[in-house]
Amino acid sequence: MTWSLGREGTHETVSQSDRHGRPLRTVICMETGLVRNDPVPSDAELERFYGEEYRIAYKGSAQPRRRQILRNFRRAVAHVRANRDMLEAAGRVLEIGAGSGEIAFVMAQLGKRVTGIEPDVSCAAYCRDELDLDVRTAHLAPDLFPPGEFDLIRLSHVLEHLNDPVKYLGQIAAWLAPGGVLYVEVPNIETYCRTKSRGRMFHYAHIYNFNPWTLRACAGLAGLAEAPETAQRSAGATGVFFRRDAEAAARTGTENPENARHVRDLIRRHYAGAFARGKAARPLKKLAMRIEETLAGLAAAGPRDIGERAMRSLRQGA
Repeated sequence: MTWSLGREGTHETVSQSDRHGRPLRTVICMETGLVRNDPVPSDAELERFYGEEYRIAYKGSAQPRRRQILRNFRRAVAHVRANRDMLEAAGRVLEIGAGSGEIAFVMAQLGKRVTGIEPDVSCAAYCRDELDLDVRTAHLAPDLFPPGEFDLIRLSHVLEHLNDPVKYLGQIAAWLAPGGVLYVEVPNIETYCRTKSRGRMFHYAHIYNFNPWTLRACAGLAGLAEAPETAQRSAGATGVFFRRDAEAAARTGTENPENARHVRDLIRRHYAGAFARGKAARPLKKLAMRIEETLAGLAAAGPRDIGERAMRSLRQGA
């Protein structure tokens, strides 16, 4: 039994349905606070789902809409601006779960040798055809790359989709060059509890739901330690830079009942409607944002033009 699954008899059910009301059992480990779907899907189920079904089921189309492209490029530029100190020295970059390729495009435009892997066939083809990126249609496997191949590996909004996060983080860490960094970002279950509409929180694609402690514990057990130069910047967050550390697993605590009670309380309060204040105005704000993004996206000639505009804004703000 892996740590991320938790010991038998330590789980409580926190939900019986997904965000659309369909059956989905979600449990919390009361020794750690890690929240996950039960049962956890098999490798074969996930390969089929992410290779053929995910984009349509969760994004509504096989390839990204222009407003989504624009939003993703804006996020990519904001990430680079906020983390230049960790990105500048990286010459060889791997983007795992490249999606529609915005961050990979920005990195390539900054002169880095960028490789991407993306399980969705149509998304990987889009990255190659529209953005001229080296994005391969592939699922994670230990022999994809030789050890020490990359200076920077990014795993943004991917770990929550994997069925054994500790195992995969360990595999990925082996691809880091000496001194290299792994950036991992996942949704924060604590933020979801406070901001998502009541009952609209869990879904099949997010197998695991992390908070700051459980993310760092998973990474530690995989032989990774948070980069000290960004620890203050990332305090209380679930977007973290890690480095390989041979002693990390030995230092990592594997139980935190206090964290489990804290997360369970937030989930209970979410379902009781304790965080409903202020949510009535959010649909209008979201609609206004979508209109602005749609209009701005339509003004561009295509995905590459949107990317080049984003790069100009990045360089002008340097």
